[in-house]
Amino acid sequence: MKLSDAVANNTYIISSLSCNNHNDALRISALGFIPGSKVKLLQSSPYKICMIGSGRVAISDNMADMINVEK
Repeated sequence: MKLSDAVANNTYIISSLSCNNHNDALRISALGFIPGSKVKLLQSSPYKICMIGSGRVAISDNMADMINVEK
């Protein structure tokens, strides 16, 4: 499932990234979205607010579409 389809207040594991280009992959990885990492979706609208490690990150729906997660 894509992170953009995830339900708020649940924790997921990032399974893979499906980026269109290398720059998107670098940007997403720099924010901490790395396969194998845990991510908790705190808020789903209007932006996705995620907890990665001890930090919070806000991402757009377009970016969330590139992050594949599993429960």
